[in-house]
Amino acid sequence: MPSAPIELNRKNIEVLIKPINIDCCLDFIVAAHRETFRITFRSEITDEFLENELTRTRADSVNDSNSVVGAFIENEIVGHAVLEKRIRDGDYPFGWIHFYYVAPQFRRHGVGLRLVKYSTEYFDALGLKEYCLRTGEYNESAIAFYLNTGFYRVPKGDKIGLNGVNELMMSFDISSTVSNS
Repeated sequence: MPSAPIELNRKNIEVLIKPINIDCCLDFIVAAHRETFRITFRSEITDEFLENELTRTRADSVNDSNSVVGAFIENEIVGHAVLEKRIRDGDYPFGWIHFYYVAPQFRRHGVGLRLVKYSTEYFDALGLKEYCLRTGEYNESAIAFYLNTGFYRVPKGDKIGLNGVNELMMSFDISSTVSNS
């Protein structure tokens, strides 16, 4: 029996962010990757590419169980993030958002903000000063969200991705956020 739709009231919505085993939420995560790929690259994700993404996410969660999280409202998964620590230029550690997603019906209700807050706290606890991500130039709502939550563009980090889509590099300065909390 399908669960009743969740009624959202932005003022008192409770979003729980917690580590997940992706196999428990696989249908949601597969749908999230398919939608994100469609918007970002204007094409369908291949089964092989999707399986590689899922394999990578499983490996990330084995390496650090707090790096793969779900956003839940009333025990229903409504968002997902995959976080990892990387090294740039041989010795500069930074955070990397491999994947961020909020289901369309839960956008603009604070779920994305909770994922950003979790990410900031997660990377700060690792002693990192910034974290980054890339998003496709056609993903206008994601770009607006990132800019409105404190990310800034890093044009030198842009790259041409699949199907010739320009992937925009975005960065978030943890030190300025944490010191202002």
